[in-house]
Amino acid sequence: MGEPEREDLVENRSLWDWAPSLLAFLAIYATLFVFFKPNLIFSLTTTAGGDTGAHHYPAQYLIQELLPHFRLTGWAPGWYAGMPMLTFYFPFPFLLIAILDWFIPYQLAFKLITILGVFALPATAYAMGRLWRVRKPYAVLAAVFALVFLLMESYSIYGANILSTLAGEFGYMLSFALVFLFLGTMVRGMEKPQFNMLFVLNCLILMALVLSHIVTTFVLVFIAPGLLLVNPRWRSLGYLAAVAAVGFCLSAFWSLPFAGNLEWTAHMAWNQLHRLKDFLPAALLPVAGLGVVGMAYAVARKEKTLLPLAWITFITTVLFWTLPDGRLWNARVVPFFYFSLHLWAAYGATWLVRPFALMTRDLFRWRWSTARRVYVPLVAVVLGATVILVSNTAAGWIRWNYTGYEGKASWWQYKEINDFLDTLSPPGRVMVEHGQKLDEFGTPRAFEIIPYWTRQDTMEGTLMEASYTAPFHFINQAELSKQASNAIIGVKYPGLNVTQGITHMQFMNIPYFLCYSEEVVKVCKEDPRTELIAQFGEYYIFRVIGTTGYVEVMKNQPVRVEVPQKKWRDIAVDWYLDPANLDVGLVWDKGEEALSRFPSIAPEQAANPPRIPMNTEGTVTNELLENERLSFDTTAVGQPHWIKVSYFPNWKVEGAEGPYLVSPSFMMVIPTQSHVTLYYGRTVYNTVGQVLEVGGWLLLLGLSGWRVVLWRRRRRLAAAVQEVPEIPSGLGEA
Repeated sequence: MGEPEREDLVENRSLWDWAPSLLAFLAIYATLFVFFKPNLIFSLTTTAGGDTGAHHYPAQYLIQELLPHFRLTGWAPGWYAGMPMLTFYFPFPFLLIAILDWFIPYQLAFKLITILGVFALPATAYAMGRLWRVRKPYAVLAAVFALVFLLMESYSIYGANILSTLAGEFGYMLSFALVFLFLGTMVRGMEKPQFNMLFVLNCLILMALVLSHIVTTFVLVFIAPGLLLVNPRWRSLGYLAAVAAVGFCLSAFWSLPFAGNLEWTAHMAWNQLHRLKDFLPAALLPVAGLGVVGMAYAVARKEKTLLPLAWITFITTVLFWTLPDGRLWNARVVPFFYFSLHLWAAYGATWLVRPFALMTRDLFRWRWSTARRVYVPLVAVVLGATVILVSNTAAGWIRWNYTGYEGKASWWQYKEINDFLDTLSPPGRVMVEHGQKLDEFGTPRAFEIIPYWTRQDTMEGTLMEASYTAPFHFINQAELSKQASNAIIGVKYPGLNVTQGITHMQFMNIPYFLCYSEEVVKVCKEDPRTELIAQFGEYYIFRVIGTTGYVEVMKNQPVRVEVPQKKWRDIAVDWYLDPANLDVGLVWDKGEEALSRFPSIAPEQAANPPRIPMNTEGTVTNELLENERLSFDTTAVGQPHWIKVSYFPNWKVEGAEGPYLVSPSFMMVIPTQSHVTLYYGRTVYNTVGQVLEVGGWLLLLGLSGWRVVLWRRRRRLAAAVQEVPEIPSGLGEA
C-alpha cells in the first residue's frame, strides 16, 4: 500500500509545481477577456473600426473567388480600378479566416483571427522562455509582461500591441507572435542539428510568419543571426540556413512575385522617426527601468541563454537609427525593441522573487517554496489589475470594432445606401468623398467595402500600396473631398477642385459618386456632367455622365517616354494633374517594336505632350469585364486602345499587341483583330515560385514520412526485445 501512496504524492507535487504558472495564465487571459468581452467577440456582427473594418473585401474575395480555384492570390476588380489581391499583402491570416468560415459563421471567423495574435503572444513568449531554458520562473513572467506590452497605449499603428491590431495590423500581430515561437524552437533545433520533426516544425512556423507580414520577416532576418551567440557552430549555422531555405521555398509562391513585382506598387516615401521620445516614450520608462535591472542580473549571473535577447535589443536599436527614408518606416521596427525591454523586465522580475521571499518570511513566516509559488500569480494579478486601471483607450476601441457596423447608430442609413448602390445598373465603379464624417458608420473606410455589400466596385481600398493606380485615385480624392486623406506619401496633391475631379472620374470610367459636404454637393448639382439619382439624409449619390467605358479608342497618337520605371510615377502625376493632357497617352517605352511608330518625347515634356490626331472612326462594342478577364470587339483594328484597368505584368492579351503601360497607370493594347481578350495570367515569378513551393512541400512530406518510418521501426525493435525470454542464469553457467 505504501508504494501507491508515494506515487500519488509525486503526482500531487507535480500538479502543485504547475499551479503558479496555471494561475498566472488564468490571470493573463482573464485580463484579456475583461477587454475582449466574449459577448462582443461571439456576436454575429461585421467587424468595423480603422483599417480592420475594410479587410472584409479581401477575405470575401479569397473565400468566394480565389480558393475555389485553388489559389491564394489573384486579380480583384473591386479596388483602385483593379489590383493584384493578396500579392503585396499577406494571405495567411485571410486563409485562416477562410478555413474557419467552413465551420463557423464568417463574422465569428473574422473576429477570432483578428485577435489570434493578441491571445497568442503571451503563450509564444512563455514557449520561448521555456525553450531557451532560462531559469524559472522567467518563462511565465515573460508571458505576464507580454500582457503589459500588448496594452501599451503610447502608439496605435506601429504594430504588435492591441491598439495597432484594432487599427488593422492583425497580420503583423500574428506574425510578431510567431517570431518568438520560431526563436524558441530554433534554439532547440540548432543545439543538435538534425533533419527531424523539429526541423519540419521550424520550417512551417517560418512559412506562416512570412505569409503573415513582411515587416516582421525583414526584422527577423536581422534577429536570427543572434541565435548563433548561444550555438556558435558551423552545424548550427547550416541548420539555420537550411530552415531559411526551405521556409523560403514554402512561401515562394507569394514571396517571389512580391519581390519581383515590388516596383509596381504605390510605395510610400516614408520620413523616418528621429526623436528619442519616439524610440523610448515616457510610458515605457518603468518597464525600461526594470529591464535594466534584468540586464544587470543577466550580466552578473552570466545568463548566456539570453544573449539572443541582447542581440534583439541591440539590432533593433541600430535599425531604428540607421534605416534610410524610403519604403520601410522605422516605426515598424520599434515594437521589437519595446517587447525586448518587456522581456528584460520579466528577467528582472524573475530575480525579485528573492527579496519577495525574504519580505514574506519576515512578515508572514512563509517558507521559500511558498513564497516562490505565490510570487508569480501575484505578479500576474497585480500587473493585470494595473493595466485594466490605466488603459483608457483599448476597451473603447474593442467595443467600437466588435459591435460591428450593425451596432452603430447610423447602421440603417449605411445599409440603405449600400442597398441602393446594389440596384444600380450597369454595375460600375463608385467614388466616395473622404472625410471623418464617415466614421459614424464604423470607420472612415466604411465605403471601401462596397464590393463586400454590393455588386459594385469602389475606387479606394485599405491595401493602398498594393495598386499602381492608388496615387492617382488619391489625387481624385483630393479634388473631390473637403477632408482628403492624401494617403500616399510623396505625391503632389491638388486642392479641392470638384469640376476637375468630375473630369478625372469621366476619364477613369467612374459612373457613380457619393458625397456629403455642402461645397462638393453644390458643385455637383450645378455641373451638367452629373445627375442626382438618390439622397439619404446628408448623403447624395450622383451619376457621372460621359464616362467612356473600360475600353476607349485613342483620339490622339500616344507618345513614348523612355524613363526608368521608378521615375514613371513622377512624370505620370505631372501629366495627370493637367486635365488638358488626358487625351494624349504617355506610353512607357521599353524598346518594343510595336511602339516604334509612335513619337518619342523627353520626360520633361510629359506635362505638356504634343497632340497628333488619329482616325477615330472606330467603335468598341460588347465590352465585358469579369474578375480576371476583359473582352471587347472593335472596328478600330490597328489603332491604340486605352484600357481603363490598372496595369500589372500578369496581364496578357489575345488578338492584340501589348498590353503596355500607359498614363497614368492603365494599359494600352493595339488590336490585330476585331475581337480582343485580356486575361490575368502568370509570369516567371509565379511559375518559379510555385515550383519551389511544391519542392519545399515534397521535401517536408518526404522527411516526415521517413521519420515516421524510423519511429515505427524503433517501436517494433523495442517490442521485439521485450518479447525475448530471459535466459535462466543456471543455463547460462552450464
